Amino acid sequence: MQRLRLAEGVPEGLEVWRLALDLNAPVADDDDRLLSRAEWQRVQRLRHHADVVRAVATRAALRRLLSAHTGIAPEKLVFTQNAYGKPALENADGPAFNVSHSGHVALIALAPGGAVGVDIERRRSEDELAPLHGLVLSLSEQLGHARDGFAMPFMERWVVKEAVLKALGLGIADHLQALSITSSLGPPGAYHLKHSLPVSSPLQAWPLPAPSGYAAALGYIQS
Repeated sequence: MQRLRLAEGVPEGLEVWRLALDLNAPVADDDDRLLSRAEWQRVQRLRHHADVVRAVATRAALRRLLSAHTGIAPEKLVFTQNAYGKPALENADGPAFNVSHSGHVALIALAPGGAVGVDIERRRSEDELAPLHGLVLSLSEQLGHARDGFAMPFMERWVVKEAVLKALGLGIADHLQALSITSSLGPPGAYHLKHSLPVSSPLQAWPLPAPSGYAAALGYIQS
């Protein structure tokens, strides 16, 4: 697991860790034993071995990181989740967290306060993504694209929106069009965001370093 170097301007205390996944390997025994019974029941519903490896390795890594922050054994941590499925610690005071995985990469974000979201996606061709424009882009983004084309790749916009909405803990599909990324010319290294979301605190987002063929972003809402 590797801790990523974050952009200038990211609040102190935020951490993002990247996990490289071997999707052909068996599930590691050291990871297996950390999961709760409920977590394993969810894993067992997955049909493909690669999906099982992703789920188990990412959850085990999250438990180890939270254990280091809380002092509670990783297998003893208990999670709860909100109506949209965003998890939080139930039995300990610890950092806010969020995870994302795609292909052979997983990201885990931790924040000492506020709310955090992270997203990573495999890049796809613009032609392949074109049918999603109407679902993901705000009206202003669609008009801007029709007029000038994208100054920012669609996939980059997508991961920024997902990261911010995951930080908010809202249903992602219902709110993608309420958020616009106007540019990456905001505070140093940050995206400039406009939105009509039900939140009063400023929304912040930054690009994350990602392996070739991936796009990733970090979203944060300060408490």
